[in-house]
Amino acid sequence: MGALRTSVMSLYEVSDVVPGESLMARDLLRGGEPILVKEGTATKTLKQWDKIAARIVPVRGNNILAGGILPFTREATQSLFDSLLDVFGKKNARKLPAMRDQDLRAMAFTFTLVWASDALDKVMNMPRVQNAEGDEFMFHDVRFPLAAGATQEDIAARLNGIAGMSQENAQFWNWLGYMPQGEDRPKEAGTLSLDAAMDSGLRVLGNVELKGGFLCLFANSAARAEKERP
Repeated sequence: MGALRTSVMSLYEVSDVVPGESLMARDLLRGGEPILVKEGTATKTLKQWDKIAARIVPVRGNNILAGGILPFTREATQSLFDSLLDVFGKKNARKLPAMRDQDLRAMAFTFTLVWASDALDKVMNMPRVQNAEGDEFMFHDVRFPLAAGATQEDIAARLNGIAGMSQENAQFWNWLGYMPQGEDRPKEAGTLSLDAAMDSGLRVLGNVELKGGFLCLFANSAARAEKERP
């Protein structure tokens, strides 16, 4: 706790990652040589030259990461440097001077703001996902309570009489449909089309399952869920 109390957030470049064991971290804001950091979790996903915002503290002779880390993209890194340069850079300067600990403490919130802004921008600009009919991709789970006295055999007989229902086992059906070639395209430019199909080429429009006193319908769009309602 004492080490954490005097720690500062900075931006580090990662190298020499040993998954589950350690990494080398070079401070991009304060300068100096890379330091060895003992870390078992983050090293399983970090790669050479990744950049992270973190607090590194010495504990019992080892440097460790204090708490979570914020992964910084190239765009976020540039945005952080620009923000710090506006505050600490000299007039018309293009290079950020070496930062002091007290400066980083005062600007700790900037790391979170820059990271969050970058992450939200990427999420908001992700391509829209649609199914083959061009409906917005959104999973639906519709449950129909079983009538008193209804047996599994009765329900299976009714479902097997519906066109497009293909029984996989005693409690599970695939709802299949034919989609002519060339029609499985999104309605709008800049969207992705995503759907599942059987080996036969028939498209999986949804699934039906007997589960815990309910007949459950699973579909990937509101339109499909509504179409299959009784």
